[in-house]
Amino acid sequence: MIFHPQSLVKKEGSFLFSGKVSAIAHPCLQKDIIREFWHNFTCQCAQLSTCACDEYLFCVGEAEKLVPDDDTYTVNVTPRGICICAGNEKELLRGFMTLLDRMRAVDTKDGLACEVECCQIREQAPVAIRMVHFCVFPETELWELQRFLRFCAALKYTHVVLEFWGMLKYDCMAELAWPHAFGKEEIRPLIREAQDLGLEIVPMFNHWGHASAGRIAHGKHVVLDQNPALQTYFSEDGWCWDIRKPKVRQLLREIRTELLALFGEGSYFHIGCDEAFTFEFTKENVDHICDFINEVADEIAEKGRRAIAWGDMFLYRHPQYNPKNPYTCNAPSPEIEQYMLERLHRSVVMADWQYDAVQAPVETAAVFRRAGFDCMLCPWDRGPEQMRAVIETVKAESLMGVLHTTWHTLSKGMPYVATAARGCFESLEDFNRLSARTNTATLLRRVMPSGGEYAKSGWSRIQIHDQW
Repeated sequence: MIFHPQSLVKKEGSFLFSGKVSAIAHPCLQKDIIREFWHNFTCQCAQLSTCACDEYLFCVGEAEKLVPDDDTYTVNVTPRGICICAGNEKELLRGFMTLLDRMRAVDTKDGLACEVECCQIREQAPVAIRMVHFCVFPETELWELQRFLRFCAALKYTHVVLEFWGMLKYDCMAELAWPHAFGKEEIRPLIREAQDLGLEIVPMFNHWGHASAGRIAHGKHVVLDQNPALQTYFSEDGWCWDIRKPKVRQLLREIRTELLALFGEGSYFHIGCDEAFTFEFTKENVDHICDFINEVADEIAEKGRRAIAWGDMFLYRHPQYNPKNPYTCNAPSPEIEQYMLERLHRSVVMADWQYDAVQAPVETAAVFRRAGFDCMLCPWDRGPEQMRAVIETVKAESLMGVLHTTWHTLSKGMPYVATAARGCFESLEDFNRLSARTNTATLLRRVMPSGGEYAKSGWSRIQIHDQW
């Protein structure tokens, strides 16, 4: 069990079931993937069938409705049945995931069965917007992306930000993708499935630094390694887009258009804008980049979305900051920090990644708040102290939300994805590394069984890594 609901009243007894289970359910729970989840989370001892109702309900057997009131969803489990109530589709789906999290297999005289302890749950997440960022690398296989999306849905995340590192084929420029990249027809069904599970999938394309679509540690460049004649789209070192040029802005506009068509309706578009290492902070350059970000944010707003940007290029490391939190801040002076934040449109959501902050509060978030920006804080797999500092700050200062990042470290960092999700609902003071790992392994087996394939089991394709 990963989650411990904030309002949980335990009751005597349990609800026991196996075989064919009939439920009354809202149409959002009448999907193939929902039936598959039910089958897998019951250790394949039960199959779900549903008949439709107009209410945001899921009912098996006989159990009273708990009216949600101001809560997002309620769960009532009695010896005679289960009833989940919610105020909308997505919260009903998250109530369903809460139920699945509490199921356990038991032996009976008739064979394997499943039980849920009797209880009443009322849940409203202290962190309403819970995002996680996934990089589709050239080494990523399609099943890994699908399993990750299912994993995040089961963890009750609200959004997954997808960034294709040269791994999506575009119509506007073939060199934006490696030859073995995925076609849109391969990605589209995974987005639909994730949406059926209650997730909003957020498109991302880096509009400033990281233009190589590769990690700086390895020097690969998806465009220039395939076609050196396209050099003038980039800075001399290839790391940044040359956003002064109309042809670059037009290309980025066409990329956004293709991504929006692929991803469908949504609330956000992540434009990156981090780690522009060689940027010279002259007034002219600062004006150019601020005008460019504002232009992109306005175009995105016309599509009903808000731009999200990483915050490091707009921050200065002030001397009064907590020395135990060595913040990542790339603006060279407080004056430039202030000038950039005054120039940027307040519609831009700032995703403030501070991976070395280990004590709350994370002070950089207050800079964005004072300047009038919505701010999200971004944990990574740097340990429980970093994760607690970030999530505690989000809760204490009522920030917009959490955007957990994964980068290249999921081969060891998958348990941190589960831990960040849990932290958005409850305290992480009792964090236990061992249980985080075993619970993560259990959840992965249930959202997408490996079928006994070694490489698809757990969260690393191999168990022996030379570099460890």
